[in-house]
Amino acid sequence: MKKIVLSVGMLCSFYFSNAQDLKLKNEFGKQRINNEKRFDAFFSKSKQSAQVKDSLKQNLAGFVGEIPVFYSIEETGANATANVDLLQSGNVSGAGTVTGDGIKITVFDAGRVQDTHEQFTTGRAINKEAATEPKHFHATNVNSVLIGNGTATGTFNQASVAYPKANAKGVLPKATTDNYRFANTALGDNFQKLSTLPDLNISNHSYGVNVGWTNITAASPPVYPGAGWYWVGNYELNTLDTYSGTYAINDYNFDKIVYQQPQQIIIKSTGNYYGFGPTGSQNKYKYDSQLKVYVPFESTDIIPAANCSLGYNCIGYGSLAKNIITVGAVHQLTTPDHKYTQASDVIKGSFSSAGPRKDGAVKPDLSAVGVDMIMANYTTGSPNATNLYVLNYGTSYAAAVVSGIAGAITQVQRNISGNSSFIFKADEMKALLTHTANEAGRPGPDVWYGWGLIDGKKAAQVLINKLEENSYLERKPLTSGTPFEKEIKATGNEPLKVTISWVDPAITPFTDDVDMQSNHASRIVNDLDLRVVEVGSGNIYYPWKLDVSNPNANATKGDNLVDNVEQVVIDNPTPEGIYKVIVTNKGTLVNQDGNLADQDFAWVATGTKKVTLASSAFDKDEIKIYPTKTKDAVNITSPNEIERIALFDMNGKLILENLKASKSHSINLNKFPSSVYIITIKTKTGTVSKKIIKE
Repeated sequence: MKKIVLSVGMLCSFYFSNAQDLKLKNEFGKQRINNEKRFDAFFSKSKQSAQVKDSLKQNLAGFVGEIPVFYSIEETGANATANVDLLQSGNVSGAGTVTGDGIKITVFDAGRVQDTHEQFTTGRAINKEAATEPKHFHATNVNSVLIGNGTATGTFNQASVAYPKANAKGVLPKATTDNYRFANTALGDNFQKLSTLPDLNISNHSYGVNVGWTNITAASPPVYPGAGWYWVGNYELNTLDTYSGTYAINDYNFDKIVYQQPQQIIIKSTGNYYGFGPTGSQNKYKYDSQLKVYVPFESTDIIPAANCSLGYNCIGYGSLAKNIITVGAVHQLTTPDHKYTQASDVIKGSFSSAGPRKDGAVKPDLSAVGVDMIMANYTTGSPNATNLYVLNYGTSYAAAVVSGIAGAITQVQRNISGNSSFIFKADEMKALLTHTANEAGRPGPDVWYGWGLIDGKKAAQVLINKLEENSYLERKPLTSGTPFEKEIKATGNEPLKVTISWVDPAITPFTDDVDMQSNHASRIVNDLDLRVVEVGSGNIYYPWKLDVSNPNANATKGDNLVDNVEQVVIDNPTPEGIYKVIVTNKGTLVNQDGNLADQDFAWVATGTKKVTLASSAFDKDEIKIYPTKTKDAVNITSPNEIERIALFDMNGKLILENLKASKSHSINLNKFPSSVYIITIKTKTGTVSKKIIKE
């Protein structure tokens, strides 16, 4: 019988991690029970059936003030616009072919997926909830955007227009999904599931909470007494503002989960609530805080303006967390081959909710195509429900594009490193994707597009260039009062850009009506500061920031107090100029419990080139791999014993392996064809990967 031996340290770590996860699950369980008790009070004097009550309760998102709110769903050339097509076809040199092999995305949605649809093939879209839970069109749509295989046979018709099924190809046509409901089920609510499910890395959350004008199409007394428009706000307090933009309990929950489990990359839709509001004689309701029910507006009442009537502030809570990636939707680009050329190419979906968070932090974080997308569909009770299609739109699908690209970038790094189990941390992925986004809207970040339009090729290129030390992506710890400093060299032929991101501890959420509608205090706990200094001149460059008092204004540059993404862009750096990246902190760094702790952060830099040092300045602990372009042999020297040498082709296939080599070693490449390869060297101090070219 095979013995399994765990060290004491491993056992302690295992039990501590599981205890923390259970503690989180119990905390979220108490929240759920408290919300359900409050919700039951709405029905205490109602004659509505238990079925109606349970249906509403299952999708209960919580309360804003005293008002119950509910989760709702938020619904190719999208691949071309995000340059995913180039990764899928293997046309990004050094990235390999990226189709999602070995990648799993976890989906939280309105129901079970139609797993037998031809776009998913056998066993790729996996339902994890009980079979008694209903299937849903929206879960099927989202899975299609993520993992549709692009079945090319035949067409489908909508509004008398025929569309080829091949256009339903998803971002990761060979990946798999695990599917859960965001609703309360036997497995718990969405936060209980997130805190305890095993092996979570990338998860897609295409649902949200509308806390502005909400359109209710059918009465559900006593919460909604009739069909019509409901204004979710404290009318007695303020007729001009709502709970939109407020950091509330659901944002706190997401942040706490990611802080405890930093490998969780949570991607969330912004919502489709921009411009929502009543017109004409439609029924309109406000919340009466005395009666604690919705009542019709009086004829003399001022009717609040439509959501985002000023062009900003209509993202609901749960999409405003610091440690997640929130995604807005844009139209398909109308440029040749749907390729990005300039900021004006990008047009916001008219429905896509706008930020910022009430403290002025950038939301959404990113934008992606979410309009006129062809996807697999499901219709309850249809005799042909197996292979239906639909043309649809929504931030739900833009979020799925970004989730898919996060998976694609993970596969690129696996191809490069040869490590089939590699995953990014949340701060690394957020730094990388925001750093490489294409400019959209106004210069810098803004409240419509966030940091810009996602670009999978650019993100992959950072990982490829890093092998030659022509870009940077690193994760470092920061100790209070001890700056991180790194000198980099600018190419001078493109902007020098540096981005940092960190997983910030969750902060106490707002619950009071006054705070939820008008408190603009920063939600950052550990305030890191990025500066880039030109060594020769001493010029200091500052990060972008929005103006909380005028969110529609162009972003400026200065001390950013509210974002856990900071980005410095130097448009015209000195060619070959040396610049110092400096990361510091204000106050004292703490952990989730308020105790002193280091703060990890990820940083990315592009527009850079390798800094060549004199031979006497080489780090004595450096592993050297040379030459990187050769016709025959590659030499390796290491200060420590080499435990493993591995050579991979650009598809991630292991083609040579040597275990327990000496400190100096040579590999003959004569038997391999001319191509690009990745060599990985492992010693007791870590692993180094580098790209080599066999001529």
